[in-house]
Amino acid sequence: MRVFFIGGGNIARIVADELGGLVTRSWYYDIKETGFSGEYIGNTFYIPKEADFVVECASVGAVKEYGEQVIKSGKDFYIISSGAFADTSFFENFLDLLKDSQSSVFVPSGAIGGIDIINAVKPFVDYVELNTRKPAKAFNMEGLVKTEVVFSGNAKEAISKFPQNANVSVTLSLAVGSFDKVKVNFLADPSIDENIHEVNIYSSVGNYSVIHKNKPSPNPKTSYLAPLSLVSAIKKRTSKFQIG
Repeated sequence: MRVFFIGGGNIARIVADELGGLVTRSWYYDIKETGFSGEYIGNTFYIPKEADFVVECASVGAVKEYGEQVIKSGKDFYIISSGAFADTSFFENFLDLLKDSQSSVFVPSGAIGGIDIINAVKPFVDYVELNTRKPAKAFNMEGLVKTEVVFSGNAKEAISKFPQNANVSVTLSLAVGSFDKVKVNFLADPSIDENIHEVNIYSSVGNYSVIHKNKPSPNPKTSYLAPLSLVSAIKKRTSKFQIG
């Protein structure tokens, strides 16, 4: 596989390391050289013609700034910063462009599981509740002495106020097909050193709860599971036997 990475930081390094020998050549775009193992194309964005597909490992802003160019290139696009799609006008324009493109877009489940359940029961879902508990430092609240609710609202509000912490809520909303059906609570907890996501799915065919206790990656704002889910999605390109 020949891969173009948007972003050459923490997530890109984990993805590249886990893909290992499956990647025969890689490039990356960033505002400056980061020491990432791929070829640095410079700080002027363009998509190498030789690349088989594009992997976003940067930010919501990067998806919104460069997503249109990726879709127009016709290359497949893997997006970890799903929070970009909380912007309704951007999302609608993105989908319109996608209709006339050869690109396919893949949004991995990120730092949570349970997306398969939502996909299966989607027509029957009443609402989904997400309770996210992270170390205080993930919210830049290092001096906190007791657990504090830092946000309660829907996914659109979450991504506008906490863009580095709300991709999970937007991914859930995309899976459900409604931002209004997903209630989000963020809690800063100084007593933990892991990222805990509790997803409660309420539907007419059953209720489901999934609890994730994720260890943070080297960047404490990102669960290790998030880039690993991206790796899993990419590896499906080469798999002829898939489960789930």
